[in-house]
Amino acid sequence: MIVIKSKNTILPDSPGKYKTLEEFYQDMRDYEEIIFEYDGKKYTAAYYDNKLSIAEFNKPDTEQIFESLEEFADNFVIGSIRFKDLVTKIDILVH
Repeated sequence: MIVIKSKNTILPDSPGKYKTLEEFYQDMRDYEEIIFEYDGKKYTAAYYDNKLSIAEFNKPDTEQIFESLEEFADNFVIGSIRFKDLVTKIDILVH
């Protein structure tokens, strides 16, 4: 029998929240992928080769790639709000 263990964790009934930007950074380093929701839209973020890829969930044509976690936090915008300013407001669905 082969057992495959996934790094990802589906969160319980209520979505989780980050308390700090550093907590988000650590989550990306540990899990490498998260799915989150903000303002009624779901997003998937993947961290690999020290780059972060983000797109609206199931919309690959919306993908953006950032050279670092810090560049992502400073430059990814939802509405008119930079990610680093809304990180504590997103709902973490899967990590």
